Amino acid sequence: MKKLILSLALASATLTACQHLPQTTPSIQAAATNTTERNKANALAFYDLAFNQHKVKEASAQYIGKHYLQHNPTVADGSQAFIDAFEPFLRQHPQSRATVKRVIAEGDLVVLHVHSQLDEKDRGEAVVDIFRFDENGKIVEHWDTIQAVPDKTVSGRSLF
Repeated sequence: MKKLILSLALASATLTACQHLPQTTPSIQAAATNTTERNKANALAFYDLAFNQHKVKEASAQYIGKHYLQHNPTVADGSQAFIDAFEPFLRQHPQSRATVKRVIAEGDLVVLHVHSQLDEKDRGEAVVDIFRFDENGKIVEHWDTIQAVPDKTVSGRSLF
């Protein structure tokens, strides 16, 4: 019973504290939501065009900004470096596919949790890509982390 009372008191204090926070106007909230949703849609469209349709140049031209910062240690900055890295790879692996499992978006950042496979028989890799967008909805910065999908896991759960 004491735990219940303590929980209720904490919840009440939290709600009271939140009442004193400055509220954003609905138009600011709508603009932020629209921008976040646009960025999310652009990240998904970019990924599909580049990694499923294998149209790397088109994806780069449409979705990558003028100044593109790359944090992947094997790819240089700039959209041309992205093209140079992935066009040969995709030519070598014409059956490669990327399946987006999760999308998380907040402000100018979009995170994709992806199952990337060379072909349908490949166990593939679990990829987390983080994209930062500019005010025009273009990708201007990228981070990633990549992990091979194992045959089995200690927990028995998949990476997805």
